[in-house]
Amino acid sequence: MVRSRLVLASLLLLAALPPAAHAQSADVVLAPAPDSAAITAHGGHVVLSKRDPQTGTWALVRWHAGIVDVLPVAQRSVPFDADAGPDSGGRPVVVYSRCRQEPRLTPGLAPTPDWQTARGCDVYELSLTGTPTERKLTAVSSASQSETTPSTWRGGVAFVRHADNAFVPKVLYLAPGAKRLRSLGGGSVQTCSGAGHCGFSQRHDGVDQLDLGPSRAAYVWRMTGGSVYGTGVVWELRAVPLAGGRSVLLDSGLISGACGFGLPSAPNASRNPIAYLDAGADCDVSATQFATANAVTGVHGAAPTPGGKAAGAAHDGSAIYWLRTKATTDVPVPGALSCTVATAACELVGSGVPAYAAAPSRNQSPQADIDIARSGLGYRWVRGPAGTQLLRPPPRVPCAPSQQAAYVYTSARWSAGRHTVRVLRRDPGKAAHFLGSTQTRSNPAGAAGFSRLVRCGARTRLTYVVKTGRSVQRVTFAIARASLPAAR
Repeated sequence: MVRSRLVLASLLLLAALPPAAHAQSADVVLAPAPDSAAITAHGGHVVLSKRDPQTGTWALVRWHAGIVDVLPVAQRSVPFDADAGPDSGGRPVVVYSRCRQEPRLTPGLAPTPDWQTARGCDVYELSLTGTPTERKLTAVSSASQSETTPSTWRGGVAFVRHADNAFVPKVLYLAPGAKRLRSLGGGSVQTCSGAGHCGFSQRHDGVDQLDLGPSRAAYVWRMTGGSVYGTGVVWELRAVPLAGGRSVLLDSGLISGACGFGLPSAPNASRNPIAYLDAGADCDVSATQFATANAVTGVHGAAPTPGGKAAGAAHDGSAIYWLRTKATTDVPVPGALSCTVATAACELVGSGVPAYAAAPSRNQSPQADIDIARSGLGYRWVRGPAGTQLLRPPPRVPCAPSQQAAYVYTSARWSAGRHTVRVLRRDPGKAAHFLGSTQTRSNPAGAAGFSRLVRCGARTRLTYVVKTGRSVQRVTFAIARASLPAAR
């Protein structure tokens, strides 16, 4: 493996510092960290990508108990999608992809490269104890598709798989000892914004970051192009139970076309609430905070990042390891290239987990016009009267997040004829009432209307009333919101 003089010089600076692998209450500066990115940690092993400013290539380095080494992994042209976690015996390992064609990496706020643009990727694991040994994880690597952004926990592996030029990837999970992969779902899928804007380069989705825990996976879903809001890229923080069920939208972000941005990143699913890094700006000056989101209730917490802004963060038990920039000028955080900016003055910091203050409650919704039937929500198009198709809601919608209302969407589409469609709602023990306005035009992908189930355990019946000429026909669907589960 190539080891440049500049990389090795910076490592000597790291090794000279006192050990602080398990920072508890105080914020401890572990080392200067210029040209660093993609931090991850487990068991006191802090792994990050470090760039050689002369060659532009990135090495995978590890800090542990005051000793730093370059891990025996081939350097690459983008920061690694590395994630540290325990193997089946509880020993710390790190998993990552290696690709025949690296993903697109652009300056700015995006916390990672666009992994959906990578080609020929497979998953590898490197032990972090004893002599580091790399091995290919053949059980989750395929010959015809790409696997990226892996995460491991106690012998289980979660990862993202996509075919070349695929618009939407799959989040998959191989349980410990299992031979068959399970789907963990995905995220919102935006509609096409018009002719000439529907190709892969103009519209696709992917996963920036993924973390596997004992009972859930959490990930940052990226939507690029199409009918997204803002400047063309939006993000969703999602959590999904490993036991089955749909993913829950916990936070979202975008870059405003006018002023400001919001961006959730660096999720940690080792426990509930899900911990993550929240960055944003009302307009000109950005700020970051350590944040939490309860995957059952949706309750949020937040604590400011002390002494500066965070360009990346990794939770490890009672410690948070993070890349802090103390720049006096505004550096785009948590961008993958934040610490390569000369004025960023990044440093590696160890902090204790803070006391989170309750954050204002807010209903989460996709930052795009989405294709309801393709967004993993359980909706599907079914045959309706007189050549129409009706958007059928799932018979059961999740309770989580329990302290937010659950939205139920309705729509109709057709290719010929003139129709009017209204939706009648009937709750138990209450009079029926029509929802919203009458639909007179076909809606091929998105929702024409919506209703809410405010409480977990609520039930209702929605009836499509379809009028074609003098004919009026009705189709009814029952929907129930799941009861509140036990917190985990």
